Amino acid sequence: MNQIHCHFCGGSISDPATVSYRVATTAIIRAQPHAAPCPCAPAIVYGPPAGYMSWPGLPSQPKNAPK
Repeated sequence: MNQIHCHFCGGSISDPATVSYRVATTAIIRAQPHAAPCPCAPAIVYGPPAGYMSWPGLPSQPKNAPK
């Protein structure tokens, strides 16, 4: 099983339902992951939630889209 760590404090997240997913910017400095539990409420993870790209109805990006 994969472990999820809070990007704010670095603690281990035991309940993924409590995660706040946010858009990362270049100014973000992620905390070093560690084994202690995350005390944040909500825990912060930068990036899309798991399964984001497989949501029904989510428009897909064309294969020839510029990068």
